[in-house]
Amino acid sequence: MAEHHPVFLKFSRFKGEVPAGYEHDFLGSKIRPWFWGGPPRDTPLEVDTPYPPFDEEYFEWIDLLESVVAARDSYAMFELGAGYGRWALRAAQAVRQYSSIPIHLTAVEPDPVHFDWIRMHFEDNGVDPSQHCLLHAAVGGASGNAALVIGSHNDSHTPQGRMPQWYGQWLVEGSPWIMPARTKARTKGVDEPSYGGQQVHRHRDGRKSISVPVVTLKSILENSRRVDLIDLDVQAQELNAILPAIGELNAKVKRLHIGTHAGKHTAEIEDGLRTLLGRNGWQCLADYPGRGTRETPWGPIDFDDGVQSWVNPRV
Repeated sequence: MAEHHPVFLKFSRFKGEVPAGYEHDFLGSKIRPWFWGGPPRDTPLEVDTPYPPFDEEYFEWIDLLESVVAARDSYAMFELGAGYGRWALRAAQAVRQYSSIPIHLTAVEPDPVHFDWIRMHFEDNGVDPSQHCLLHAAVGGASGNAALVIGSHNDSHTPQGRMPQWYGQWLVEGSPWIMPARTKARTKGVDEPSYGGQQVHRHRDGRKSISVPVVTLKSILENSRRVDLIDLDVQAQELNAILPAIGELNAKVKRLHIGTHAGKHTAEIEDGLRTLLGRNGWQCLADYPGRGTRETPWGPIDFDDGVQSWVNPRV
């Protein structure tokens, strides 16, 4: 068994009771299981939590914890494509454990149901959402509005109510919807014309989408003096988001963690990121394409999504 990255040894593993209705991570964050489709647990549980497993998220943990250790007077973190805000919340937990510096979190998420969960997840863990920046929006190359695909043609990938099985929503810029979807649950005979309070529209190929606002990374960075970590998980918008904001990133951002997603343009996006960030003087700490087993310092790891980790020596 490979030894853990040394940054983990600067943080204590959670030991104690996890209340009924929650799961946990090694920092002690409480997580409602239905955020990721897991079954609820109806009894408390005494735990002695190990460090995270050696999987594709291990590199996200390294970036998060190293960014906390490197912070000085304050800590600022952006989670773009935040889901229910788990990495932003983990950043708060890590800072709380490591130091007493002020924390400012920015969480941006286009899915209206998941966006509501960010506030819930923060409150569950004693983080006041009103003290941080929560934006219901997608991140793209230009501001405006776009279609966010929330379901496949056969409904096999549609987040439903409190049991979402899928966080794979993606942005289709410049692709208008075709018609309102009157999705009928045949066994119950109930119409479901909206999702998270948003009108659902059906495309000619059967996919479903809602209209969401789009913001640029440049605009989000405008009022920031320094950002310790940006965690980017934006479903094939990675290069579109970063390219117009590269000047602000060079001047303000210490570290980038980028998740890349399998698709017909994935290799082009990954190559584009390497070229753009490399030419701008960023240093690559990790680069693993998705959909395959890759050799790492912690042995072979199966990657579904790709991972790129970059640090900015200027800041």
